[in-house]
Amino acid sequence: MTTHQPRRRPAVWALLAITLTAVLAGLTTGTALADPAPSGGKLVLVLDSSGSMKEPAGDGQTKITAARTALTQVVSKLPSAAEVGLRVYGATVFKRTQPGACTDTQLTVPIGTSNRPQLQAAIAKYKPYGETPIGYALQQAAKDLGPVGQRTIVLVSDGEATCAPDPCVVAQSIAKQGIDLKIDVVGFRVGGKARSQLQCVAREGRGDYYDADSTIDLEAGLDRLSTRAFRPFRISGTPVQGGPQQEGAPTLAPGHYSDTFGNDQTAKYYLIKRTMAKSTLRAGVSFRRPSGGSFVLKAEVFLKTIGGENCGWSYPLAFDGDQGIATGAASSWTGDYPKGCSTDDQLVLTVSAGDAFREMKGVPYELRVDEEPPVDSTTNLPPEADDPTWTPMPGVTPSAIIPGSSFADAPLITPGSFKTTLMPGEVQLYRIKADWGQRIQAQATVPKLGAATAKAIDGIRYLDMGLISPLGEDVIATFAKQVPGNVGRRGVLTKDGVVKANTTKEVRYLNRDGANTMDKGTAMPGEYYIALSVTRKDDDKAFAIPMTLTVALEGTAGTGKPQYVDGATPVSGDSITPTPTATPSQSSETPGSGDKTEAGGPVVGDPTPSDGPPLALVAGLGGGGVLLLLIGILVVLRLRARPTPQAAGTWQHGQHQYPNQATPQYPNQGGHQPPQQPPHR
Repeated sequence: MTTHQPRRRPAVWALLAITLTAVLAGLTTGTALADPAPSGGKLVLVLDSSGSMKEPAGDGQTKITAARTALTQVVSKLPSAAEVGLRVYGATVFKRTQPGACTDTQLTVPIGTSNRPQLQAAIAKYKPYGETPIGYALQQAAKDLGPVGQRTIVLVSDGEATCAPDPCVVAQSIAKQGIDLKIDVVGFRVGGKARSQLQCVAREGRGDYYDADSTIDLEAGLDRLSTRAFRPFRISGTPVQGGPQQEGAPTLAPGHYSDTFGNDQTAKYYLIKRTMAKSTLRAGVSFRRPSGGSFVLKAEVFLKTIGGENCGWSYPLAFDGDQGIATGAASSWTGDYPKGCSTDDQLVLTVSAGDAFREMKGVPYELRVDEEPPVDSTTNLPPEADDPTWTPMPGVTPSAIIPGSSFADAPLITPGSFKTTLMPGEVQLYRIKADWGQRIQAQATVPKLGAATAKAIDGIRYLDMGLISPLGEDVIATFAKQVPGNVGRRGVLTKDGVVKANTTKEVRYLNRDGANTMDKGTAMPGEYYIALSVTRKDDDKAFAIPMTLTVALEGTAGTGKPQYVDGATPVSGDSITPTPTATPSQSSETPGSGDKTEAGGPVVGDPTPSDGPPLALVAGLGGGGVLLLLIGILVVLRLRARPTPQAAGTWQHGQHQYPNQATPQYPNQGGHQPPQQPPHR
């Protein structure tokens, strides 16, 4: 047998209402294996009932008329399992000088699943009337939702608060109730101070802000509400509090956790317990950047020995944009040096917001810890995969699909073709399982646009595509051959449409010896992610872009599957968390029984094509105002929602644009080599 010696090498709205029944049954080859179900969370709509709702909506109608017309259609399409309530403010007291004007808010429809008739009745009775006590209404809405579970407040307002308390301060206070509570905001024909105030509410409430300026802005996209309103980007995992120093830090076994960035540059410390001798420990961190702030926010993730020697590191980057999501992965797999990375009973993981600590203060993140045993031998395993050559994919009739807005609700798809629409500022996520010996091909096609949509894109936009490993690495094969369009994240979208395609390398064990994440990230099978987005602009109005996503798996499943020492089983963050033993269990093998090789990234169970359990990145880690409100839900909850090398991982999109540059070269991304050894920290 040959011992393997690793090498240390360097919210926008849908323009067209597309009904959910428009599925071409029987005419498709692609299958969505898992249509994501509603999250089971609670939503309270907080509606502006102030007198200003009598004003024009910008197209000859009043705001109240536009609301009543469109809301009637949308209420009937709310998911039956969705718990929704309606709260209004400014509905009963006419002047601020009158008693009760600044506490004038009512839960007109209690939160529930069988309240659609009551919502319809509320629409018919809704009338613009009084003042704008936004802050107090938000406080009451938080009480409506209760103290636990996934909770969302959707605020729709057409003006600035006219009463204390300051709604921005209130939003900050509400956000402290936990990572599962957020506030999303839709500003209806607002500007200046009112817009700034509403944006602050969304920012402090860890939510989204979006503008609506006309009846079209409000009505378009309502058919999408029933399927996406309850699938926001969510952080999940067992809560844990990292320590301020190595001594006394919490000890973590392989599993899925959540924490928040601290108030300063001090890192959060965790001790990662090794449960298998000479296993590889890997940690993946994922977070969503807050809106606004610096163009680039960079976190720092380090995995070290107890003595402080670096084993692995990454710098998750989140670029300016509505839905910037960043991920990073650090691994203990380093070869023979430092030796402690593969032999120490436990390692030290640190997570820090670095220089961006002021803007990242309190931002939640998910933490996934995986453990993989060493393999028996690499003698008969295929070598590191070469740069792939694109295989043409036959045209098929696409099936309708509901995209995910976070890793947890990304639909699991098989090879085929799928149709949807994509809103500027939105991130869509899809999962596809790749086995040993397979590689993923993905192609997003936007056809020539109609006149209205072509006008709305206002010149050019960028269609971004990310291919993301189960743990979070960017796995686009940068040097792939014959790929339609240009290889890389970014395609230029014009009125003539665009084709954006990418592929991964074939999944092989020895890819872990590669220089970049496109190699290392394809060293294990599991559920990979396809992320798609279109850049947005500050002055965007309502429109959606038709898109077809075609995916394929090339190669024979199971080829090159390694054998682990003593039949050991990898443990991933989406598996049941084991109880660590006092010391790592030792192999029963005698020194002369054969060569051993330390393994790399995490794998779950026996990933055969038929029954291999998948890996999940984060999930596994895991009246007038009424209409505005519900539309706000769509905007907010649709606009939820990366990747880079071992030294950096990020998926992002947003308003930043790179004229005359098809694929922006971010630091340590797109084929750039990560540093071999960072400064000692």
